[in-house]
Formats: sequence, structure tokens, C-alpha cells
Amino acid sequence: MKKERRLKFLAEMNVTSLADVSFTLMVIFLIAGVSTAFSRNQGVDLDLPRTSSVEPQTKEGIEVSVKANGEIFVGKKATTASGFARALEDQLSRGSYDRVYLRADKNVDYGTIMLVLGDIREQGITNIGLVALPK
Repeated sequence: MKKERRLKFLAEMNVTSLADVSFTLMVIFLIAGVSTAFSRNQGVDLDLPRTSSVEPQTKEGIEVSVKANGEIFVGKKATTASGFARALEDQLSRGSYDRVYLRADKNVDYGTIMLVLGDIREQGITNIGLVALPK
């Protein structure tokens, strides 16, 4: 008489594919985080003021930065207060911009801000965004 043999089922989870998927996702998120950090065009290093209501702007425009010591930048190009209007005009001629984002250190003199705003408006730009950080 033949002995009846019963087959046992092995219930194992294959963790190799799970580890591969986890590693792949980790690499994707790491690359996405690093590229996002580098793609933010921070421009000039400033101590921006903080406010309770900040709305992010996604439309393109020219970035004008004013440092605490009075240095003015159009994009990342430094200029003087007297040469600012010409530098802004040069930047406007390179593209079709309809807005300017003004980034100013929180310790900049109010008169300097008003001079910069006046020069921007003289170029025909009325859409001016004042950049701040959330509280």
C-alpha cells in the first residue's frame, strides 16, 4: 500500500520586490526634493519681512531686490540707485514681462523703496508684487 503524501503550502512573502519598490520611491522623492530646492530662484540673500497673509505667485516676472545696505539688484545683476532705471529697462527689453516682484530687506529705508517703486512705474509696470515670508 502506498503512503499518501500531503503537500504543504509555503506561504512566504517575497520582500525583494517590496524592497526594490521602496528604494526606487525613496530615490524618486530624494531627487524631486533636491531639484525643487534648487529650482527655487531665491536670488539675492535678504532678510525678508514676515506677514500673516502671504499668497504664493506662480506667474513669471522680473525680480528686483534691495539689500539693507542699499544695493539694488535686477534679477541677480547688481546695479546702483542711479543706474537702476536703465538696468530695469534692459531687462524689460529682453522679454515680455508684465509684472515685477520687489524683494526688500526688512531694514531698507522707506525712501529707497519709494524710489525703486517710482522707477518701476516709470517703465510702465503697474503690476508690482511685494515679496514677504509667512510668519
